[in-house]
Amino acid sequence: MNSRQVVILGLGFVIGAFLPSASGCVEENPDHCYNGGGDSYCVNKYGAAKPFCSDNSCVMPTIDGCMEEEPAGCWYCDGKGSDECSDIAGDGDGDPTGDGDGDPTGDGDGDGDGDGDGDGDTGPMCTASDECSVETPLCDGGACVPCGDAMGVSCPEAYPATPVCDAGGACVECTDDDVSACPAEMPACQANVCVPCTEHDQCPGSACEIAVGTCMPIDRVWYVDNDDDTCSNAGPGSSDAPLCDLLVALGKIGANEKGTIIVRDTPGNTYEESLTIQSGRTVAIVGEGAIERPKWSDGVENFALQVNNATVYLAGVRIEAAVTHGIEVFQGQAWIQRCMVTNNAGGAISVASGGSLVVTNSFLGGDVSDTLAVEIANGTVSILYSTIFAGFGGSAALTCGDGNGSSIRNSLLVSRSAEMELDCPGIEVSSSALEMAVSDNVMLGDMSTTWFVPGYNQGDFHLAVNGYPVAVESAASWVMTDPSTDIDGDVRPNTEGAADFAGADRL
Repeated sequence: MNSRQVVILGLGFVIGAFLPSASGCVEENPDHCYNGGGDSYCVNKYGAAKPFCSDNSCVMPTIDGCMEEEPAGCWYCDGKGSDECSDIAGDGDGDPTGDGDGDPTGDGDGDGDGDGDGDGDTGPMCTASDECSVETPLCDGGACVPCGDAMGVSCPEAYPATPVCDAGGACVECTDDDVSACPAEMPACQANVCVPCTEHDQCPGSACEIAVGTCMPIDRVWYVDNDDDTCSNAGPGSSDAPLCDLLVALGKIGANEKGTIIVRDTPGNTYEESLTIQSGRTVAIVGEGAIERPKWSDGVENFALQVNNATVYLAGVRIEAAVTHGIEVFQGQAWIQRCMVTNNAGGAISVASGGSLVVTNSFLGGDVSDTLAVEIANGTVSILYSTIFAGFGGSAALTCGDGNGSSIRNSLLVSRSAEMELDCPGIEVSSSALEMAVSDNVMLGDMSTTWFVPGYNQGDFHLAVNGYPVAVESAASWVMTDPSTDIDGDVRPNTEGAADFAGADRL
């Protein structure tokens, strides 16, 4: 009988070793293939599937003077002939593949059955998708595959709760490009999970009602473009037939109603209108600027926007040159995102009568003397990733009577005045950069106009390359709830706890 290399098969089995007898001689185990006739034993028991009796050492049997003794190692019935009795790869399993499992397929799973699923049998890898992994979630033709490779089954069929196939082949709740399965109360997608919206571009066709995280009604949207020859205040206010005036668009939204106004950029033109939004309205005013932010100044009331017992979401516009404040908030809420509210004679924003102001990724203030950029007479303010700039004389970036309940984070506050740029007792300031020393925030020292681009005196507070203090680059700390980009759409770190530029601009 020729001894041959072992191949450990999931359906093969190890037959028992010899049992010692009372006489001291080794007693044969007749059920062991070596003692039962070698190859003929295997043929009789398993037929052509496993016709050979082999061990894992490829040595010839020896005689001890009493009887034949089994060579070292375990013997099995296998299906390999003497030509495969070698260990070319040198991994000790006797096959030439180098994967250590004793089958010649090279699947590397270590189970010896050659099908690559690690379960030790030669059946299908799966019979249902719930047997598959996250990386290869679908059972298609007996194999677990990425969702993008499946032909006979899909994510919605196998996983109704995670019906979207992402680029990596996993079944998920959503992707940035596919939020079709997200519910109305969580219309956006973050890390493949449906979440409330925080940005207006997460609500195509309308805007985000940020206070509750849902999208504004898509059937209550009006477009305004006063530089379009086809605009008409008698028209529908659609994208193709826009209105001419903001006031006309606002008139479409009644008391306690919701609506969105899309304002298009008008290069060289300015919307010179004063809007008062009141009576429980919820209004989003979003700039759609192909070239620059739509410019808006004051009208007959000397301010551009007044919020009185209403909620307003303002994004992507530039308010400048108002006679008083650019924005006034009374007994209402104003959410300002990616705006430039600059060089208004009375300051950028005032809050009174218990109003609430939230500012993100915006430029506020200007090179205007004896002016308070942000004045909180009675109310609260939350400022995130914004740049607030004040002029000479009695100017300040932000003042308040009582800062309890208010906060400034990841922001840049400066003033050309010798006075303090921040005068707001009780306000919480963190991860920001100021000229003055405020707890553990970055102290920059006296501001220089070289920190900003030459247009700073026109309300452009972008940082000048190689001009700003290096400490600005790492003063802020990004967290998961922060905006993913800056005022211009430049990507922020998007890593929890990562250092970032303070202010609205990160170059």
